[in-house]
Amino acid sequence: MKHCILNILKHAVLGGLLCVGALLSAQQMAHASEAGSSDYFPGAWGTFATGLAPDPGFQFANQTLYYHAKIDKAVIAGRVDLSVKATAVVDYFGGFYTLADPVLGGKLQLGALVPLSYIATKAGVDTTLLGSHEVSDRDFNLGDTIASGALYWKAGDFHIKLNEMVLIPPGNYTKGNLANTSRNYWAFDTSSAITWLSMKTGTEITVIPGIMFNTENNATNYKTGNEFHVDYMLNQFLAKNFALGAQGYYYKQVTGDSGSGAILGDFKGESYGFGPALLWQPGFDNGKLTLVGKWIFDSHHENRMKGDYGILLIARKF
Repeated sequence: MKHCILNILKHAVLGGLLCVGALLSAQQMAHASEAGSSDYFPGAWGTFATGLAPDPGFQFANQTLYYHAKIDKAVIAGRVDLSVKATAVVDYFGGFYTLADPVLGGKLQLGALVPLSYIATKAGVDTTLLGSHEVSDRDFNLGDTIASGALYWKAGDFHIKLNEMVLIPPGNYTKGNLANTSRNYWAFDTSSAITWLSMKTGTEITVIPGIMFNTENNATNYKTGNEFHVDYMLNQFLAKNFALGAQGYYYKQVTGDSGSGAILGDFKGESYGFGPALLWQPGFDNGKLTLVGKWIFDSHHENRMKGDYGILLIARKF
């Protein structure tokens, strides 16, 4: 069993960074804050063996995210919209390079992800005198770029990763639009992953706490509050090329929204959810190709969109 697990991890471990692209992609759709959403995507900070250091060299990743959700009300385009429904399909292309020489006693990995996003949004607008009517909008364009760096350490069966991620807003944003593929502000996320993996049984437990700091959207004068999040995984490697997992997340906005555009007040959000995940490494290509699928169901939400989160990751080690 030990040899089988080491073989699958040799090429399949993506260090969690590849999952970040999927987590951060529904640019105008996920939690509390402006548009009832933020750059944290639930359940996407890791999937399998997140704390384990990747082998030195380059890894390519393509992640597709599907998300459908709704919220009773949210501030979008400077106004309060009601009964907001949104659907997104986002595809991230990225690459990550792990240095061979140690840095601070661990392994350093650097990478970046660029998304191509499709977002469709519907909402009810209250015009007071004339009542409410439904409006809709859609956008297909580039989203916000992600740059990241991570350090990995190992102590017996425990593996630790410290990750810093920066979301850079060069994506498409038009003030007043109901749907935008960019959030039009910078975000900085610091997280750590602690993974316990038994090479004898193939059992893995991972916890990934983190906090995200957001800058102000200058187009709307809306500053989303700071966000605390925890992703967790219980995985079992069943064969040398296959693993199953039960995975979930907890999210809480720890400071309120602010700025003249925050017309609903601090609008703090809280939510949690869970779902299944699987990893498969096909027999061809010498085990360098890895496929990961994951689906998270929201089971609780407050001041944020509620929906389902689907992730499909295709990665290859060079």
